Amino acid sequence: MKSFKTNNVIVRRFEMNDLEDVHYNILMHDDVTDMSNSKSYNDINESKVILRSAINEYYTEEPVWAVEDKKTKCLVGYIRVINYSKKNKKCHLTWAVAHKYWDSNFMKDALIQIMNFLFTKKGIELIVSSYYEQNMISSIILEGIGMKKEAVLRDRRINEKTNEKENFVIYSISKQEFFQSYTKVKKIL
Repeated sequence: MKSFKTNNVIVRRFEMNDLEDVHYNILMHDDVTDMSNSKSYNDINESKVILRSAINEYYTEEPVWAVEDKKTKCLVGYIRVINYSKKNKKCHLTWAVAHKYWDSNFMKDALIQIMNFLFTKKGIELIVSSYYEQNMISSIILEGIGMKKEAVLRDRRINEKTNEKENFVIYSISKQEFFQSYTKVKKIL
């Protein structure tokens, strides 16, 4: 798989020396893991297992990329491809970013690079992303990169923290929509 650089971020393969950043910036924080609908981990050994898995998946059709702050060299998030279908030319992106980067363009920059790669190099025609409703930062980021809300599936889970029912929200973007929004991105490759 390919690595990418923007003015703000480096999107690259995970390495074992990322363990502390992965653990302390991403996997220990409920607000960050809620973004990707996963659980938080307090044990660094559990984080080590997850990191090894991410490293091993990098060369599959469903890779996981590390998102690094270019200035500080600190790992601040990840992007993962799931449900990749070569036949249907679609995939699903999950992602998370450290809380202190929610107001920045880090994840927007990283997601645009990954979407460009998937559309131009992997033959993808449709990218989907989804989240549970309490995660409002996701809607801001997804709409900021041109994704459109497709569906709201009502009352899909009970939030473990609030005991309230939550809706599941689905966004998507087609290859055509992406390149209408990001004509300059296509020229980078």
